[in-house]
Amino acid sequence: MQIKSIAAVVLGLAAGRALGAQLWHDVNRYDAHGNECKLREMTGIACSRLCVQTLDSCPSSLQPSCPTGQQFCADGQCHSECTADMQAQNPCHCSRSGKKLPAPAVDLIPCAASPSNITINEFHPWSSKVDIRNACGQTVGIDDQAATVGVWGSVWAGGSVTGVWAECPPAPAPNYRYDESYWVATYAVNGALALLIGVWTAFKAFAERKVRSVGRALKSEAKGGADKFLDKCSTSSVSEKEQTADKEAAAAAAAEAAADASMGDIRLRGYRSHVLGTACVWGIALVAVLWMCFLGVWTADYYGALPGRRHGVAYSLALESDFLELATFLILWAICFVLLVALFVVKRRLRNYFRVQTLPAQGQYVCVERTLRSIKMLTDRASWVQRQVNRMTEALVAALGQDREYTTCAVRQTTQGRRFFTYQCTRYVYDAQTQQYAPFEFDVGGSHGALVAQAGGLSAHEAAFRLELVGPNFISVEVVGVLAAFAREFSSFFYIYQLIFLWAYYFYAYYQVGLVDTGIILLSAGIKVALRMQSERRLKRMAEQAEDVDVLRDGAWARVSTVELVPGDVVGVAAGAHMACDCVLLAGAAVMDESSLTGEPLPVRKIGLADSGSGAGTPYDAVGSKASTLYAGTVVAQAQAQAGAAPDGGKPAAAAAADAAVALVRRTGTQSDKGQLVRQMLFPHPVSFVFDEQMRIVVAVLVAYCVFVSGLATYLYQGSSVAVAFYMLFLMSQACSPLLPASMVIGQSVAAARLRRKHIYCVDPQRIMTAGKVQVFCFDKTGTLTRAGLDFYGVQPGGGADGAAMAPMVHAVAGAPRLLQMAVAACHAVTDLAGAPVGNPVDVEQFRASGARIEPQSRFVDTIRLGAACTLHVVRRFEFAHARASMSVAVQDAATQQLHVFVKGSFERIRAVSQPASLPRDYDAVCAALAREGCYVLAVAHRAFDGPAEQLCALPQDAVEAGCRFAGLLVFRNSLKPDAADAVAELKRGATRAVMVTGDNALTGVFVARACAMLPAGARVLLGESASPAGPVRWTDVDSGRPVDDILAALADTGADGFPRAELAVGGAAFAHLCATGQIDRLLLHVRVFARMRPADKVTCVQLHMRHAVTAMCGDGGNDCGALRAAHVGLALSDAEASIVAPFSSSDRRVGTCVELLRESRAGLATSFANFAALICYGQVMSGMLKMASFYFAISLTQNLWMLIDGAVATGLALTLALAGPAERLAGHRPTARILGPQMLAAVGGTVLINWLFAALAYVWLFAQPWFRCNEHSSAEVDLNKWWLLGDNYEASVISFISAFQFINNGFLFNYGYVHRAAWFRNYTLLVVWAFLMIFVSYMLLADPNRVGCAFRLNCGSADVLVALGYKRPTWGIEPYNSPLGHNVFPRASRWAFWGYCLGNMLATNLWQLLVVNGPVRTLLRRKRPLQRLKVKL
Repeated sequence: MQIKSIAAVVLGLAAGRALGAQLWHDVNRYDAHGNECKLREMTGIACSRLCVQTLDSCPSSLQPSCPTGQQFCADGQCHSECTADMQAQNPCHCSRSGKKLPAPAVDLIPCAASPSNITINEFHPWSSKVDIRNACGQTVGIDDQAATVGVWGSVWAGGSVTGVWAECPPAPAPNYRYDESYWVATYAVNGALALLIGVWTAFKAFAERKVRSVGRALKSEAKGGADKFLDKCSTSSVSEKEQTADKEAAAAAAAEAAADASMGDIRLRGYRSHVLGTACVWGIALVAVLWMCFLGVWTADYYGALPGRRHGVAYSLALESDFLELATFLILWAICFVLLVALFVVKRRLRNYFRVQTLPAQGQYVCVERTLRSIKMLTDRASWVQRQVNRMTEALVAALGQDREYTTCAVRQTTQGRRFFTYQCTRYVYDAQTQQYAPFEFDVGGSHGALVAQAGGLSAHEAAFRLELVGPNFISVEVVGVLAAFAREFSSFFYIYQLIFLWAYYFYAYYQVGLVDTGIILLSAGIKVALRMQSERRLKRMAEQAEDVDVLRDGAWARVSTVELVPGDVVGVAAGAHMACDCVLLAGAAVMDESSLTGEPLPVRKIGLADSGSGAGTPYDAVGSKASTLYAGTVVAQAQAQAGAAPDGGKPAAAAAADAAVALVRRTGTQSDKGQLVRQMLFPHPVSFVFDEQMRIVVAVLVAYCVFVSGLATYLYQGSSVAVAFYMLFLMSQACSPLLPASMVIGQSVAAARLRRKHIYCVDPQRIMTAGKVQVFCFDKTGTLTRAGLDFYGVQPGGGADGAAMAPMVHAVAGAPRLLQMAVAACHAVTDLAGAPVGNPVDVEQFRASGARIEPQSRFVDTIRLGAACTLHVVRRFEFAHARASMSVAVQDAATQQLHVFVKGSFERIRAVSQPASLPRDYDAVCAALAREGCYVLAVAHRAFDGPAEQLCALPQDAVEAGCRFAGLLVFRNSLKPDAADAVAELKRGATRAVMVTGDNALTGVFVARACAMLPAGARVLLGESASPAGPVRWTDVDSGRPVDDILAALADTGADGFPRAELAVGGAAFAHLCATGQIDRLLLHVRVFARMRPADKVTCVQLHMRHAVTAMCGDGGNDCGALRAAHVGLALSDAEASIVAPFSSSDRRVGTCVELLRESRAGLATSFANFAALICYGQVMSGMLKMASFYFAISLTQNLWMLIDGAVATGLALTLALAGPAERLAGHRPTARILGPQMLAAVGGTVLINWLFAALAYVWLFAQPWFRCNEHSSAEVDLNKWWLLGDNYEASVISFISAFQFINNGFLFNYGYVHRAAWFRNYTLLVVWAFLMIFVSYMLLADPNRVGCAFRLNCGSADVLVALGYKRPTWGIEPYNSPLGHNVFPRASRWAFWGYCLGNMLATNLWQLLVVNGPVRTLLRRKRPLQRLKVKL
C-alpha cells in the first residue's frame, strides 16, 4: 500500500461526489482572455447500463443475443437458466431490494452491455454526466435521447420514456450487525466492568454510612461543637454498643476536623483496602489497556496487517469499507482520548475511591490533601479577558479537583505499636491523646543553661522512644530508573495530547512524520528527564547521609549510626565528620566547612556554649547563637576538646568522658535547616510564569480559530461528516503542534548547557526563563563586589587623654601602643588548622597583621604568643553576634597575670559601649572619613579587670564589657573585584538596576557603590540613619554632612531623565523603622545602598523588591543564604558544584557571572519564544490557506512533500533555531515573556497575514496565466480513488511551492531578534540547513523535469507527455499522472517569475520582522506608546 497523505485521504472520503466545478468558478470554461476554452477530448469513458421494461425497447445495437440453449437473464448475462440469484444481481436495481428498491425500478431489466471505451471529442467538465449520456446515446443509436431516455432515480420509464440510464446513486454503506465477535467481546468486557463498579459503588455507600453521617452531623453541629453531638449519640434510641461506636467515631471525627483546622492547607482522610475495590482498579487498568490495544488492532487492520485470514485485507474488520473503517476509528479514538483524559484527571484519587473511607485513625492508608498555591512570576496586571479566562479556568480546575494535591501514604506501626505514616520525608505519628496525626518535635531547651544541662545524654529507652516519634535521621531521595522517570514525565496532560494525535498520524500511514515528531518529543522528554534525574542525583548526594558517630547513651559512649540520632542525643564531634543533623556545640571548638550548604568559601570557627562566655540564662536562637550551632550538611574540618572552665563551674560530663568536642542534637531529618531546604526542593510549590497564564487565552483562540476554519472548509468541501471530523482532528494537531512543549524545553536546555560550560550550574531550569526578565539585581558587598578578603590597612590609636583628637594612623601594628597590639593579636575568633589560621576573613587578616601565632596546645581557650616576650591566654571569648554587632575576649597577660577585656565591633557599637569621656572629639568625623574612602572600620575598646579569672568567667557578657574605654580603630581596605565596575555597567546597559545589600557600614557601601559605578557619577547621596528601629530617621548629605529635612522634596528634584537627582542609602535601624511605618514603599526604588543589614533584613529587602520587579540576588553564602532562597533568581558564588540554597551557583567568583547568567537566560527566553512563534506560524500556514486550497480545488500536497515539510523543514529548523547563542552585550530592554504581548502578536499575526495574502494572490497570478486556463484541475476528469496523485496539477504545485518556501522562511524569520541572541548570521547550523532547503526546493521549481522534482511529483509529468513537451525521456520510473493534461510543468519563464514571487513573499515577511517587529517601527512605537512597565533609575 502506498503512503497516504493526510489531506488526500480525507478528500478520498468523498470520492463518490465527483464535482466538476468549484463553488466560485466554472472549471475549464473560459481562458485568460474570457474566451470559451477549446473543449478537451476525453477517451476511455464507460457508459452506464441502459434499463428498459421490455427487451424490445432496447436499441438494436444493445439487443441481447444469446447462444442456442441460453437465455438472457436479469443480471445482463446469458445463462442456460435464469434463477432468483441472478434476479437479485439485476444491475437496474442498483444493489437495492425490498422496500429500498423504488417501485418504478422493480420491472426494469438491462439491455446488453453498454460500450466501455467511448471517446468524447468536446468534453464539458461542468456538465460531464450530460456529455457522457449524449455520447453513449449516439454510440448505441438513440436518436431522441432527451425525450425517450431518463435517468435512474429521477426520470423513470413510462409513456414516451422507454429506457433509463442506470446511473446508480452510491450504494448504501455497509454497517455492522453488532453481533461480530469483537463487538460482543467489547460489550462483555465493558459491561462486566460497569457492573463491578456499580456493585462497588453500592457497597462503598453502605460501608461508609457511619463516617459520612458523622461528618454531616459535625458540620450541622459546628456551632454547638462536638460535645453537643456526643450528647445526641448518648441519648439516641440505639443500643449501648452502637452508642459507644458512634461516640468513638464522633470523637475521632471531631479530632480530624480539629487536625484539619490546625494543619491549614492540609487535610487528612483515612482509607482501608477491600478486595472488591482492588478488583475494580485492576479492571479499569485492564480495560484501559484493552481499549488502547483495540485502537492498535484497528490501526493494523487499516494496513491489512492483522494475522490469520485477515492478513493482507485492508478494512477487514469494517466489512472492507473504508468509510466504516475511518468512522469506527474516529469513535474508538474519541473513546480512548476521553478515557485517557478522565484517568489523568482522577489519577490521584482513583485508587482511594476504590477503598473504603474511614477516619484517619482507623485507616490502613492516609490521603494527604494539600491545597496547591502557585507561585506566580512576572504576572502583569491582567486584562479583563485574562481575568475572565482565569476565573473560568480556576473554576474548572476546582471542579475537577485539580487545585489540590493528593498523596496517599501507607500507615505503618512502630515496634511499640504506634501508628504513623511518612509524608514528604516527614513522619506523622498518631497521638492517642489528641487523636491526631502530627509531626513530633522535641524542645531540647531554649537557653544556654538548659542546653548545657543535657550534656549527660539520653538513656537508650528514651532514645528509642524519641526515634519512634521523630523517625530516622535520614532523608531518602528516591531517584527512579530511566523507564520510571519517562513514565512519570509522560503522565502529564500534554503528552496525552501528543500521543493521541500522533496515533492518528500512524493510523493514516503517515508514520514517517509520526516517527520524526515522536523522536522530537522523546528527545525533549529525554532532556527533561536527564536534567531532572541529574538534579535528583545531586540532591540525593547532598541529602542522604549516614555514618557512625560516638553517642552518649546511658552514661557511656557507643558507636551509633547517624540514622538513629534523635533530638537530645549528645555526640562526639571529630575532624572529618559530616554533620547529619543540626546540633549545638556544648563544649570544645570546631572549624566547620559550610561551603556545601551556604556557599561560605572559608572555614568557620565554632565554639561550645561552655566556652562562649554566655550566662546560663542566655536565650538560644539560631541566629544569635550561630557561633555555637553546627548545621546538617557541613563538614568538621577540625575539632578540639574544651579548654578552661564552663560557666557553671565545670567541664560537662560528656566532654570529660570523650575528651573531645561534644554537641547536643537539636533537630533531625526534615526539621533541620538542611532538611527543610531539601524538602522544599523535593516538593516545590508549582510555579506559574506569565506565558502559562496567557497560554489559556491562546488555547481558547486556537480552538475558536479551528472551529472557524473547519466551518469554512466544510462549506467549501461539502463532504461527508467523517471527512469533516478528520479535518478538524488534523486541524487541531497542526494549529497547536504537539512539538510546542518541546520548543519551550529546547531553549531552556540549550541555555542550561551553555551556562554549565561557563561553570554556572542550574538546579532548576525553569528559573532560566525568570532570569531572562530580571529587572533588579541585589548584591552583597564583601566577597561579591569586593574581594573575599580585606587588606589590613592600619590601626589608629585614640588620643590618649580624654577628649583629645585621634592619633595618626599607624600602618604597622608593631608601631601601635602595646594595648592595641594585644587587641589586634587576641580579639578575634581565629583558630589554627594544620598550621594555617582559619575563621572569619576579617579576623584572619587582622591576626596575620599582628604577627602573632596560636600555640597548638593550651589549657585555656587559646594561647597566643605575640613576639618573644608577650604571651596571652584567652580565658573567655564571646563570639561575634549580629544582634550586638560586636565580639569580646578576656585575656590574661602571662607576664603580669593582669586580665584584659577587649571589645571589638562596628564603630557605632563601640561608641555605644565605651565611656563617653574616652572617645576622641573627632571620633565620628574620622570614622566617617575612613568609611567614605572605602575603608572597613572596626573599633576596639578595653578595660582592665582586677578580679580573678573565675569571677570574670561567671559574669554575663554585658557585665564583662561594662566600663570599657576606647582604645583605637582597626582599618581594612575594601578592594573591588577587577570586573565589578564593568559588570555593573553592563547590567545598567541591559536595563537592570543594581542595588547593594550589605552588612557593612553605609559610608563604606556608598564608597564601593561609587567605585563600581553603581551610583551615577556626581550623584548626590542622602543617607538615612536612626539610633534604633523606633526612629526617627535622620537624613544627611553624605558629602557635605548637611541634614535634609524633607526627603520627599529632595526626591522631587528630577534630572533630564525624569528621575530624582539624589540617590538614597539607609542603615539597618533606619530600614527597620521605614518598614515598620510603611514609608519604605515610597522610598524603596530610590535606595541604592542598604547597609548594616542582618540576614533577616536582607530577606526582607529582597522580598520588598520582588513586589515591584523580578529580582535577583547575588551573594557568596553565609548570611546571604536567606536572601538567595527568597529571590526570584538566586546566584551563589560558591566553590561547590551546586549550592542547595540557590537555583544557580557558580564556581567562577567573578561579578561578571551575573552578566553571563542574564545573557544566557535572555537568549534562552527569546529562543523559546522564537520556537513557539515559528511553530504557531507553521500551524497557521498548514491549517489555513493550504487546507483551504486543498478543499476548494480537491487537491493535495504530494506525499513526499508532506514528509519534507514535517520531517525536515519544521523539525530541522525548530532544532537549529534553538542553537542561536546569546548576544555579546545586554540589550536595553528585556525579551518579552508575554505570548499575547504586542511583539508576539505583531511577529506572528503579521507573518501569518502576509503569508495568507501571498498564497491567495498566487492563485490570482495562476489564473491569469494563459498556459493554465483551460488546463485546470477538475475532479470530474481524474480518479479520486487515486488520492495519492491529487497533487498532479498546477493548483497543487502552486500551493506546494508557496507553502514550502513559507515553511522554510518561518524558521529563518524568528532567528532575528539579535538584541538578545547572537546575530542571525552567527547561527551557522541554521544557515546551513536553511540554505540547503532553499536550494533543494528552488531546484525543484526552476530546473527542467528531473529525478528530484519527479520524486515529489512537482514540475514533472508522465514519461510520454514529457517527451511530447520536448524533454528527454526520464530514465527513472514515474507513475502516470492522474490528470488529462498529464503533467504540471511550468513554462520556463513562469518558473522564474513564480520563484521571484516566492522570494518576494519571503522578503515581505523579513522586512516585516526587521522594520516593524524588531526595527525602527518598534522603536518609534516604544517611544510614543511605551508599555506600562515599572520604571526605575538604572
